[in-house]
Amino acid sequence: MPREKYFQRTLSREEYLRLVEEALGYAGLEADPSGILREAEGKAKSPGELGDALEHAMASRSLDDPRWLEAAREFLLRRIYLEAGLNPESIVEEERRIGYQGLRLLYARYLLRDHQGRITETPSHMFRRVARFIAKAELMHGASMREAEEWEERFYKLMSELRFLPNSPTMMNSDTSMPQLAACFVVPVHDDTDAIFDAARVSARIQRTGAGVGFDFSELRPRGEYIAGVGGFSSGPVSFMEIFDTAASVLKSGGKRRGAMMGILHAWHPDVEEFIESKCSDKPRFQNFNISVAVYDQFMKAVENKEKWPLINPHKCPVILDSRDILGVAETCSAERLVDAAHVFEKIVRCAWRSGDPGLVFIDTVNDHNPTPSLGLIRATNPCGETPLLGWEACNLGSINLGKYVVNGEHVDWEALASDVRVAVRFLDDVIDVARYPDPRIEHAVKRTRKIGLGVMGLADMLAELKVRYDSDDALFLADKVMEWIAYNGKIESIRLAEERGPYPAFWESRHKDGWLNFEPQVPANMIYDEGRVSGKVKRLVEERPPVDWSNIRREMRVKGIRNATVTTIAPTGSISIIAGASSSIEPFYSLAYIRLSTIGRFIEVNKHLSKILLERGLRSRELVLRIAEKGGVEELEEIPGELRSSLRTALEISPEYHVRMQAVFQRWTDNAVSKTVNLRSDEPPETVWRVYMLAWRLGCKGITVYRDKSREDQVLVPGERLEEFLEGRHRRVRHGDAIRPRTVRISEREFHAAVEEYSGGCPKCDI
Repeated sequence: MPREKYFQRTLSREEYLRLVEEALGYAGLEADPSGILREAEGKAKSPGELGDALEHAMASRSLDDPRWLEAAREFLLRRIYLEAGLNPESIVEEERRIGYQGLRLLYARYLLRDHQGRITETPSHMFRRVARFIAKAELMHGASMREAEEWEERFYKLMSELRFLPNSPTMMNSDTSMPQLAACFVVPVHDDTDAIFDAARVSARIQRTGAGVGFDFSELRPRGEYIAGVGGFSSGPVSFMEIFDTAASVLKSGGKRRGAMMGILHAWHPDVEEFIESKCSDKPRFQNFNISVAVYDQFMKAVENKEKWPLINPHKCPVILDSRDILGVAETCSAERLVDAAHVFEKIVRCAWRSGDPGLVFIDTVNDHNPTPSLGLIRATNPCGETPLLGWEACNLGSINLGKYVVNGEHVDWEALASDVRVAVRFLDDVIDVARYPDPRIEHAVKRTRKIGLGVMGLADMLAELKVRYDSDDALFLADKVMEWIAYNGKIESIRLAEERGPYPAFWESRHKDGWLNFEPQVPANMIYDEGRVSGKVKRLVEERPPVDWSNIRREMRVKGIRNATVTTIAPTGSISIIAGASSSIEPFYSLAYIRLSTIGRFIEVNKHLSKILLERGLRSRELVLRIAEKGGVEELEEIPGELRSSLRTALEISPEYHVRMQAVFQRWTDNAVSKTVNLRSDEPPETVWRVYMLAWRLGCKGITVYRDKSREDQVLVPGERLEEFLEGRHRRVRHGDAIRPRTVRISEREFHAAVEEYSGGCPKCDI
């Protein structure tokens, strides 16, 4: 969409001047609005761009005073109201909880538009639209209109206060002509031309709704296999992935949200080495795929013991598709060839070190925790790896904002967290019933197991507020107890829903009927952290938590059933964490100050916790902020008190092992899986990736992915230009072929951290 059409109503100069005055007044700034207007007029190339130029004029001044970003937010919010045909004086206070970048993202991708592209709702209207639509499920289950309205109000309050947000398709598509509300799907790919193109067709229908798809390509016969009846030879699974990749690129060019994909190949497939190297060659393939190798315990042990590993043709030996005993199958079904397991693993490690792909899916660990093994083995995951699913299943996700439950920087509001978890679980279960599905096979699979995935965002915010160092036993212990509390209350609500509405249909042939919990078998906590090193302060925080009784959960489940085959998932929360103003998922902060490469202009964005500290202590200055933007963190800055430096750790300051341990501690209580990126410094050797992958397997993670800083060519070089000149420019809108990941900007002799407008920190390849 051309920039001048972003806002369909071009305001007059007098209207813009009034909006600037109102925004400055709201932010408590004393400045000449007419001077700001004249500055913006000098930059705008058309009348339609004047509003964007005014926003940028305010946002760029936030380097010196953060109130300017508040003014930019107020200005944008008033523009939205005017475009929607509403009086800005009717702005509701909930909307002012949304930060500037979150509001801009809502405007660009989430708020509904009419056929002319004009905004027809405000953020509060969006939350109301979603709440009302999801609450219709209450009527389907026998609630009265008054009861449904009460649930609508609770759903609205939870979202508008930014304590919980559902995945993006739920916010984008609720109460529209295509209410597809799930974030992630797994579509099977069978070894048949018609089936392959059917999978591509269904995938396209899914992606146009803003959702992602995972595929296991292992059933496809290997490259060079003779095809009887055709007289030709198979080109192999890697070549067929090109079809899906090309279709995704076409869809992205016109879509408002990327629909990412995951391609998986199991470690026994004869083409596994071609697959491993597909994204790390000199001419990498697959702009739209994350890729992962599904590895077995037998494979990992073969790597450790430097043993041979069989590669097996699934066309000649189809039993391999339904077996976890790969070595046993190889004894009865001859392998195509034997390879050194360590050699294959080395290729995985080196490609991941070079490009971030492939990741690993520990497929035995996944199936050890499969609640419905009678329905089949799980063979694939969604695009970011946090949701292992059976063929045709989908999962709707949502995340609790942990930063909202810290009280006065000293306590966790455990009761409020429990209450909100229960409302969120009911919300996600309701989503299943009001959603429309892209294919009847998907609807059948979804309603058979009713899987949902409640996760978290804002972990780094919670730790910063409590002044707990991310890479510490304190943080791991607290995270362990927080996630246990979420899992416990999520199960309580799902059992309550089963009593009210009935258990999921496949319950009686599941492991749940015997009182089994999804996270069993569970890695002992002492394998991940040392409780003896946890401080008294953090132990007191946890002692305030009400007790849990897992034995009662088991009894209740056996008697009443459970509504959802899975309840918890830790997803990346890229876009929704920007909207919520929260740190991404369970990730540490990406950088404490960086250049935001926005489509309206570039400006310096400062971490809210750091900004507050600098202001309170009278330390904020332009030069200090720029120094932090160069370093990314404050670890080496003596101006910042030691306790504060410790509580504001950033991704590259944290050792790879602590990244893995944080993932593992959340996996202890998570039904599905945990999406987490292990961030590596640019100078880390490939051996670090080997060590990380092995540690993740031993600690019970279901998958693992790494990203080495600057491993992809994303550095922006700006020779012969000063910072002020660079900040005056605009960043092109990223459409496709360019993943959302952190960047580096070199200006003269200085190198600054930078991020595109949709990057929230954390996983740099989760929204391809």
